[in-house]
Amino acid sequence: MFKNAIYILIIGILLFVLFKLLWIDTNTGAVLKAEMNYGSEVKQICRAENVPYEYIMALIVLECSGRKPAQSRFEPAVYEKLKQLRKGDLSKYSTVHASQVKGLSNDNLRLLATSWGALQIMGYHCYDLGVTIDDLHNPNTSLPISIKWCKKNYGKYLDMEDFPNAFHCHNTGKPMPFFGLVSTHDPQYVFKGIRYMSSF
Repeated sequence: MFKNAIYILIIGILLFVLFKLLWIDTNTGAVLKAEMNYGSEVKQICRAENVPYEYIMALIVLECSGRKPAQSRFEPAVYEKLKQLRKGDLSKYSTVHASQVKGLSNDNLRLLATSWGALQIMGYHCYDLGVTIDDLHNPNTSLPISIKWCKKNYGKYLDMEDFPNAFHCHNTGKPMPFFGLVSTHDPQYVFKGIRYMSSF
């Protein structure tokens, strides 16, 4: 009898873990907020840029839960890498060269190490976009710039409607690994994104 209770407990725990791994909360409130706060503007930009509207809207739900204004997010690990770059310990970090951050103050490095706007584009991308940090968090310019960044950096996946790779690239800078686990901050990020797309 005791053995049966142990087996039932183990099976219950395994089922609970499996449920937690597979259950994806569709966050209905965030979907509604995203539609209300960004829907019409995103439609116009996506039409002009030939980018899938459903993908960008799902990204907005993932990145800022549909909030407007979107909160910025400081990334301490990126900040440390940028400090190493400024010091000369690195010659390049992502798309940023040491010469671009040489002489910048810690405050300016913090701005570059912060993600901005509804799509949470990292500040240091202002260099390859040819814009300023102010442009990235200005409500009038942030969204068009961010959508152009998506198109520029992983537009081939959007063109092929390869949305798992597009979501993974947006979050990590790399396509999904052929073997192994996803490297997104939330292991369900890609799956949530695909599910959110069906809400728009």
